[in-house]
Amino acid sequence: MAHSRWLTTANRILRLYVSTNNPSEGLKLLARFVIKVCAPSWFEIKQNPKATYGARHLHQMIKKCAFLPPEYKSLVFDVIQRNAYFAHCENVLLSMLEDQRAHIRELALRKILKARKLQSSDAIRQFNIPTLNFQAEEYYNIISWEMPLEPAATLKLSDQEIKTLIATNKELDAVRLPCHTQAVERHIKLVTEASVAVCSEEARDGFIRARQKSRQAIPTFETKKEFFNSNI
Repeated sequence: MAHSRWLTTANRILRLYVSTNNPSEGLKLLARFVIKVCAPSWFEIKQNPKATYGARHLHQMIKKCAFLPPEYKSLVFDVIQRNAYFAHCENVLLSMLEDQRAHIRELALRKILKARKLQSSDAIRQFNIPTLNFQAEEYYNIISWEMPLEPAATLKLSDQEIKTLIATNKELDAVRLPCHTQAVERHIKLVTEASVAVCSEEARDGFIRARQKSRQAIPTFETKKEFFNSNI
């Protein structure tokens, strides 16, 4: 199974499940995980690919894992916690700013005004993955809001513009970037290959840099068609 092509991996798990006469309990659980978590999450991301949906996708994925036995749920939640980049308060605020509910958008804008008062203008912005609340019923409650940080997409707005948005309850089209791309999958594959080939962080970094430099120098290899059309 491919390490980076999660969709291919999920398809192969289901293919193995339907072709097995007496599937094991482990295979049954994997098939249920694909049907209840992987496949719905994939379609939701395809339907709403903007980065402003990232926090909502993450929260829905957590809720979909509720059927898992406790021992497996803890393993899945550990992985989600390590990769919960969209749970950062900046990304959660972006989701809140484009929420269909007006009171959630207003709450986001008020948190931004609060963040501006708490954070120094010349302070270095640190991106740390927050501790998740896996029992949260709403995506904006999966983190603690003790020290909110303003999203970069709203830094250009003045306080008055923020207050106007609060008063009018208008939606803010904050950012049009996707929350997931094929480029992400390609880099996952490259990191996986580096982890298999070498040990230590420094060696993996060197492997990745060498592979990228090689691809820049020789982006494609000659094909048979090019060989036969050659004038050599």
